[in-house]
Amino acid sequence: MTDFSSASLRRLDDFAAIAVTGPDAKSFLQGQLSFDLDHLTPARAELASCSSAQGRVQAVSWLIERSDALLLVLPTSVAEATSIRLRKYVLRAKAKLEIAARFSIFAARGLPALGESRTHIEAFDRSYVQWPGGERVLCVAPWESGEPDANASLEWHRADVAAGLPQVFPETIESFVAQMLNLDLLGGISFEKGCYTGQEIIARMHFRGAAKRRMFRFRTDAAPPAPGTRVVVDGQHAGDVADAVASEDGSELLAVISLSHADSALQLESGAPLVKLPLPYQV
Repeated sequence: MTDFSSASLRRLDDFAAIAVTGPDAKSFLQGQLSFDLDHLTPARAELASCSSAQGRVQAVSWLIERSDALLLVLPTSVAEATSIRLRKYVLRAKAKLEIAARFSIFAARGLPALGESRTHIEAFDRSYVQWPGGERVLCVAPWESGEPDANASLEWHRADVAAGLPQVFPETIESFVAQMLNLDLLGGISFEKGCYTGQEIIARMHFRGAAKRRMFRFRTDAAPPAPGTRVVVDGQHAGDVADAVASEDGSELLAVISLSHADSALQLESGAPLVKLPLPYQV
């Protein structure tokens, strides 16, 4: 049995958790998220998107089933807007949504691997998840459990980009359809579940094989571009930055690129050239 008392927690203030409680919590989210919540278990964290009726991604979140709530872990910068958006759809469902002020998100150091990627273990009032990409563990714990750590946040961000884990930020809300962010390749979309908001567009793209843009990983000598920054080839729009983080010699980034330009000589709109890097999964 893992001794969680040995963990050193470093708070990741870039992340927040939305807690969904009540007897209809799961069925409510089933109608809003791309993942099939009938397959969500307390043993594993899952990836999902929340989209507009037009199929445009408004948030990407990680789902964690705890004994006291379903948690949606997502960037702090979009947590409030996502919570407000979801509350509009509660209607008569017996479900309550709130940004979980009693919890913060931490990088847990000093722990052995918990199991395969996405393994979730709830221990006392904390949740521990074996996070994809590197030997790292995410912890959801009471906010007073650790101090904020800018270096830990930077290291976590770098590992997320290297792992090709998609995110949506205020600048890119409704910029992409879920498949453009590779959510289908990461198990974040069910094409068999019942209706959910945005399903028609997402399903149509899947069954018609019409995904003409995908997310790829790059590096550049320039400083990290803001999400939504245009990527160009020969002056023509080829895609948009989804996420970026500083590296030792510039930055690494994830960008949604037209498949017809995926192997072209791409540049940021500033003129900084991009070098394509591998992802840990096949696109």
